[in-house]
Amino acid sequence: MRPVKINHERHSLHQRAVEIVTTLPYSTLFSLWIVLTAGFAMCYALLATFIPEQAPQALINLPLLDKLGNSLYFSIVTATSTGYGDIVPYGFSKVLSSIQSISALIIFAVFITRLVSQEQEIALKEIHRLTYEDVFHNTREGFFIIRKDIDRILGKVERRESLTPQDWEDLATAYKLGQSLLLEIPDFYDAEDNHLYTIDERREQLLQEAVHRTLHRINQLIDECSIAGVDWTRQKQSVQELEEFLHVVHKITPLWRDRSPYQRHESFENILRLMERVTNRMTAVLP
Repeated sequence: MRPVKINHERHSLHQRAVEIVTTLPYSTLFSLWIVLTAGFAMCYALLATFIPEQAPQALINLPLLDKLGNSLYFSIVTATSTGYGDIVPYGFSKVLSSIQSISALIIFAVFITRLVSQEQEIALKEIHRLTYEDVFHNTREGFFIIRKDIDRILGKVERRESLTPQDWEDLATAYKLGQSLLLEIPDFYDAEDNHLYTIDERREQLLQEAVHRTLHRINQLIDECSIAGVDWTRQKQSVQELEEFLHVVHKITPLWRDRSPYQRHESFENILRLMERVTNRMTAVLP
């Protein structure tokens, strides 16, 4: 078991090192490349000065400034893998130039990886935004469809027309759709998980208005049914789905209010008041 633990620790350290390197900003990567290039240039110049047999031969016996300039030139050529061949390493300078080439390639690879990763992140954010826009429009459209179904049934009640089993089934389906739509609303604020998109204040107001109007229509329908003498409490499926819809409103609205970064608590209170009104009406008439 011990070798497995050691290998796991090594893998964790390696993964952590990779994460640190790959998250370095571009300025840091470029600075690191400059420092390494200058450092290796200094090493070539020192070799040419003190251990000439281990240095690139073209650097030997040059004046100090020329030696430093040519060492820097050779270091840049090595780091960029250009390899003109006018300065050739010998002895230990071969080891240095090999290490420099590998180091420079790693830095370039990290740089390219960061660049590609940034482009992918931008594309992901845009896709995520568009997806949320689509969900937002579908949510508003869903509440509009619910209100249209309620308005159609409300119109029949106002005209004192008999409601068919299909009408009650459509009403139950509308309440069920409302439950599903309400459950999606908190996801618009799920910034702690995705860090990508939170609904703006204008769209939040539109959603609040959609929920408020839907609850208002339900109140109107109950009022009109009472005036017309329509016993809606006998429609078990419709009543059950309405109760569940109100339960979801009661559960989701406080969560919605807590996740909202905007100071519009009055709108949430209005939604809860309408929900309580319908709940009280149902409590009063249901057995």
